[in-house]
Amino acid sequence: MEYLNVAATIIVSLGGSGAIILGLSNYIGKIWANNLLEKDRHKNASKIEELRNSLRKETEEYLSNVTNQVEIYKQTHLREHSDKLKIYRATIDLIAKMLAKIELVYLKNKSKLTVEESEEFEIERLRIFGYLAMLAPQEVMDANDNLTDLLLAFIYDNEPTSWLNIRTCALQLTNAMRKDIGLNKVDVTYNGTR
Repeated sequence: MEYLNVAATIIVSLGGSGAIILGLSNYIGKIWANNLLEKDRHKNASKIEELRNSLRKETEEYLSNVTNQVEIYKQTHLREHSDKLKIYRATIDLIAKMLAKIELVYLKNKSKLTVEESEEFEIERLRIFGYLAMLAPQEVMDANDNLTDLLLAFIYDNEPTSWLNIRTCALQLTNAMRKDIGLNKVDVTYNGTR
């Protein structure tokens, strides 16, 4: 309060020149304030631009890293899918050979496979198991085991079975492989009459 009284006394004693001084000080104060604000604005704008550039750089690096990881995953997944297709095709080829021999035994009412046919059957079934064990999930392995067990019991233990049972097990294996590679979720069935 005392400062105001002193300031008012000085301004009154100066008279008109006091008003001019007051106006000039107000004007100069505004200029200084604007200059200070402009300096702060410029300094803050520079900091904001630096921050924006830093964030842009970090974002670009992060996106580049994510893009690379996605590309690696995609290539790995495609390679695995391609390998599964090859393995499953080879498996189907071997199963077709095995079942053709079994069907001939079954249809001709032969008592058993020849020694050469038995040896080839053993090699083929083990090869199938090895192929599948490389990439197949347990569901496919279980379907293969069911078919193999049925064929082994039929061939070596003379356990009776029907061609329908053999074909059903073979189709279960085929359908498990199809589901694994995502070709079709609907099971394939045999709709023939024989």
